[in-house]
Amino acid sequence: MSTNLQNIMTATNLPNGNYIPIDLNLINNPRYEQLSIEAMMLHALYTMRMTCSIYNSQKEGSWLDEAGLPYIYFSNEEAAELLRVSQRKITNLKTALIDAGLIQVLRHGLKNYRIYVANPLAPEKGILPKLAFKNYTTTKSLVPVENNPEEPVKLSTVDREAESAAANKQDLLTSTQKHLAKPITNATNVTVSTSTQTISQDQTLIQALSARYAHLIPEQAFQRFLPFCEGNYQKARWYVDTIFKAKYASTKQFIQAGLPAESDVLTFEHNEYFRGDLADAIAKAIEQMYRYKTVKNPEAFFFAFMKGFFTEKTRQYLVDHYQLTPELKQTLSGVQMLIQQKKTQKVAKKAS
Repeated sequence: MSTNLQNIMTATNLPNGNYIPIDLNLINNPRYEQLSIEAMMLHALYTMRMTCSIYNSQKEGSWLDEAGLPYIYFSNEEAAELLRVSQRKITNLKTALIDAGLIQVLRHGLKNYRIYVANPLAPEKGILPKLAFKNYTTTKSLVPVENNPEEPVKLSTVDREAESAAANKQDLLTSTQKHLAKPITNATNVTVSTSTQTISQDQTLIQALSARYAHLIPEQAFQRFLPFCEGNYQKARWYVDTIFKAKYASTKQFIQAGLPAESDVLTFEHNEYFRGDLADAIAKAIEQMYRYKTVKNPEAFFFAFMKGFFTEKTRQYLVDHYQLTPELKQTLSGVQMLIQQKKTQKVAKKAS
């Protein structure tokens, strides 16, 4: 009788890093024995998001508080969807993590909450670990029955020690991306030219870029501009940078018009209109840039188009989700005035 499992684990496809890591100290240390597996999973999600904050803080200085400590934003709604539980359940799990000294939640602004994440403590000396083995660092050998080679084949392993927060660990490909990459077997003799190596490196960097910003820019949005990058990482990087610059310029308008800087409506995490409609906006911009060939300055046009997109989606979100109080009406009018002023300045500059 043979198994009917698909993609069953063998010596050739051992698990790689495409898993959510749960710190073994949460299991081995008796001080955490009251934590449920759901609480451990929530801490693992927070830990993964924390590595992103640490990576970005090392690269561009963002996601650091006034004391220079990294933090994360992770809404109960997002966590509930990922763990497939209710938001009330997430609230209870967060309380358990707080009581265990594994997270701290501090209010920031009117509606946002910063979450600080701590590493679990190791058990004290003399305590026997409940889960002492680590299959993913095994050095055992395996002899395939069908081939029966003279020398045993060592299992391919992945060292997943606690280095995931390092900056150079953030651009690793996911298992899906590795699966999509075309493998080169030992039976194939391939001569790789320098240009091929450059293309391969650019493709890897583009995949890493997509993975790094997947929580902000959906894969569908990446697929809108990647065909026009011709496999060049710098071109793909320019599109991503321009999107964020346009987002910043749009946000700045609303802040100047009186909207609090910490408002949820200004963030990718809370304004679903940004991520939901971003791919279509990029497609429309690129269509005008390349299909009709009427745009003299594609770079400036793309920035202006995306800035207008973020401004409109912010306005639409405010109108759909908030009561139109006199203060909010004044803010929207202020943004419109700023836009009009800039248009007038551009016209005057061209005329001169």
